[in-house]
Amino acid sequence: MNSADLSADLLESPAPRRGLLGRMSARVRASVEQFLGDPVHRHKIRFFRGILLFKDLGRWDLARLVNRTMEKTYAPGDVVFQEGHLGRAFFIVAEGSVEVLRRNPLTDVFEPVAKFGPGDFFGEMVLLDELPRSATCRALETTRLHVLYKDHFDLLRAQSPRAAALILHALARLLSARLRRERRLPRLSCAEDRPVQ
Repeated sequence: MNSADLSADLLESPAPRRGLLGRMSARVRASVEQFLGDPVHRHKIRFFRGILLFKDLGRWDLARLVNRTMEKTYAPGDVVFQEGHLGRAFFIVAEGSVEVLRRNPLTDVFEPVAKFGPGDFFGEMVLLDELPRSATCRALETTRLHVLYKDHFDLLRAQSPRAAALILHALARLLSARLRRERRLPRLSCAEDRPVQ
């Protein structure tokens, strides 16, 4: 085939589709369209879009993050994680509620310090470090949680550094606000002035 025949062939072939879907093979394009059209997945994307840490993510990065999460259901009283155990996952409450308990060093009794419901998240420090948990968390009722394991977040960070940076930046803003708020609270007793170990 000479160059004139090749040029004629190219001119007669249909114009390539533009955009991301146009560059994909038909099989990949069909699976992407099916994936984005799944109503359960669309609902999860909308739910995650409402979470403070993920609101700045683009559509594809958010979909990638959602795909890395799994769902777990806990019965009332089930322990999600225990104080002192190594943190491995970050949790988002989809349905139900959980309470956070911290052991009082003076009485050695676990006391509630926070409660989380749908749309709230906890265990976020695992995204920053791999230290033991500073509290115990348990379900107050039948609770469904979205779980993002640290290893899966590390994969996201390697594949999409910008998305991970946006999440970590939102987390830094949240932690900064918590520190500022805690500084404004009055001290309750001298026992609380001791450093946490």
